[in-house]
Amino acid sequence: MSTDAEALANLLAQAEPRLERATKWGRLTFTLDQNWHHWICQIAESKKGAKLVFHKGVLLDDPAGLLTGSARYLREVSAERALADTEAIRALVRSAVEHQTDMVS
Repeated sequence: MSTDAEALANLLAQAEPRLERATKWGRLTFTLDQNWHHWICQIAESKKGAKLVFHKGVLLDDPAGLLTGSARYLREVSAERALADTEAIRALVRSAVEHQTDMVS
């Protein structure tokens, strides 16, 4: 795991200590109460670097404008931006927990 990915994992653990983590779908994935169908976020790594991916990111309030993406549900933020604004990421994680089982229309 890269240094940025480890820093993101630590940030997530601080933001929500109840998060459970496991490797799912080839990525380090986080959820609550073993609900992997409604996972909260993942850390994706590529040659371009690490990023934090929110499963239902389209539902999250993002006043800092960190989230990018145009998929139906997923939104992401680069590790660089996430680690530069940890308070905004903590707020996004709290919001993601609140919306864990919400459906997207």
